[in-house]
Amino acid sequence: MGLKNVGSYSPDSLSFKHLLGKYRSHLYALFIVRDERVVYRDASLMRLDRCDHLQIVMQEPNQQFYRYVVTPEAPGWVNAYKVRVSNRGTFSYHAQTVNRIQGSWREIKDGYLLELRIPLSLIGDRLGFAIADVDDTKQREIKTLIGTSPIQNLKTVGKVFIPSPEIERIIRSLGDTPGRRLWVLDRQQRVLAKSGDLKREFPHHPLNALYSLLLSPASEEFKDDHARASRLEGEEVNSALRGRAETRWHSTSDERAVIVSAAHPVWVNGQVIGAVVVEETSNRIQTVQRQAIANLFNKTLIVFTIVTGLLLAFATHLSVRLRSLRNQAETAIDINGRVTATQIGSTAKDEIGDLSRSFSAILKKLKQYNTYLEGMASKLSHELRTPIAVVRSSLENLEQELEQECQHCESYVYIERAKLGIDRLNTIITRLSEATRLEQALQNAERELFDLTELVGSCVEGYRLAYPNQRFYAELSKTPITSEGAPDLIAQMLDKLISNAVDFSAPDCPIKIKLQMEGKTAHLAVINRGKALPSEMQERLFESMVSLRTQSGTKEPHLGLGLYMVRLIVGYHGGQVRAENNQEAPGAVFTVLLPIRSSEVDNW
Repeated sequence: MGLKNVGSYSPDSLSFKHLLGKYRSHLYALFIVRDERVVYRDASLMRLDRCDHLQIVMQEPNQQFYRYVVTPEAPGWVNAYKVRVSNRGTFSYHAQTVNRIQGSWREIKDGYLLELRIPLSLIGDRLGFAIADVDDTKQREIKTLIGTSPIQNLKTVGKVFIPSPEIERIIRSLGDTPGRRLWVLDRQQRVLAKSGDLKREFPHHPLNALYSLLLSPASEEFKDDHARASRLEGEEVNSALRGRAETRWHSTSDERAVIVSAAHPVWVNGQVIGAVVVEETSNRIQTVQRQAIANLFNKTLIVFTIVTGLLLAFATHLSVRLRSLRNQAETAIDINGRVTATQIGSTAKDEIGDLSRSFSAILKKLKQYNTYLEGMASKLSHELRTPIAVVRSSLENLEQELEQECQHCESYVYIERAKLGIDRLNTIITRLSEATRLEQALQNAERELFDLTELVGSCVEGYRLAYPNQRFYAELSKTPITSEGAPDLIAQMLDKLISNAVDFSAPDCPIKIKLQMEGKTAHLAVINRGKALPSEMQERLFESMVSLRTQSGTKEPHLGLGLYMVRLIVGYHGGQVRAENNQEAPGAVFTVLLPIRSSEVDNW
């Protein structure tokens, strides 16, 4: 600092702060001056140094030494004057206004504020500033002159340093990596050029929260002590200026980040003329780690998603094939146990294909066996009727011969027993062929509309005549119930139910026949009192060859085909049949559900 004072000097009476900055082609200067009394220039005086003013001393690019003075007449816009200095230090009266140096003078509390803009083309290697203070408005003598350096001659004026735009253009391409900063320093550790920034924006990703569980997140905010530095100091810088590259790790002042700094000397003609410093924070390393983990996680997630999708697709394909195989297997056998389809095989050469082909082979064998069983009844009937007829005729002839010889022989008793056996055997053959004839009749039966109420009523009257020792109670619908089907088959079905009820009904207990309409369904129920149905047999009663009768003590053979024929007839008419125990009294209830036709259809 240069100081020229007349009398005593106190910083409270005069002091200043200044700040320099470069923007494009100009140098900007800010002076905050503390002055107890601001004295402006008197326009009537030729002298420029008879007021508070700013002196600018510089060596221009042509190596000439010039002095400029900024002396305002009042606050506002100001220009500089280019002057020559006499041997006594006073300014010449011949001053030249320089419009290229412009500024603004504004009074503030305890002083004034001066802003200047100076073209860089005017500035050479040396530059100095000095604030002159005048307090006496009459004598107008400079009381104090305080500057950035002694400005009496060129050698004492401080050197000026301006960052090189050429160097900045060169290193800009090297420092464009986020989180990296490059410095170019001269021998005095002054910053010639700078590029890049240590701080960087971290990409916000929905999975960042998950990544943070695996690796601590890098701090996005930390205090950068060298963000606006004009000089760099450090062990690595000193080592580089001595010709040896060095790296140093150091923490920021707030200890929220660690900076690694690498310095390398710049050699010209065997001498170190400066250094290049590259800085990065540990945040970049953490970011690289996080990116690596993120890439690994993303790729793993993609592979997992693809594999899961393939497994789901494969499982869905298997499920569809198994479901199709199940549906084909269920529809291959109808409700009556007949095999309707034998080919559910698949050409696929895998386990499911083998399973479907095995099902097809089983169904073929089962159909062959069912066909054999279905034809066995008619074949037995055909083959047994002739021997039975021969035996019957032989017994009749033998009976006639014995009648002529001895009418009271014991042989008559044996002949009668043989005839009863022949009749019983003939009944069995008739019952076996009856089911076969019914199945054929169902295939050829013609459907027609009939009144179900009238049909059931007439059948009940016939049962009263056929079973004089059995009482029947009918509870029929008062309105006609129209149904579509074969009335003869419905009557045959009801005959089987009544025959079954008569056989199992308790003595002196009536059999109740109920017919009523519920919605679009006719409910026909045959109720008898007697023994309850075993729970395990309720679902099997309507199967072929299933009977609860005991053969001892029965006059006629029962093969368990009656209720089976009931199921066939009900199924032909699109209905349902069920057997259950009576909840009101011991006994059984057989219920037949038949679809009915609406009145509109009946009228049509």
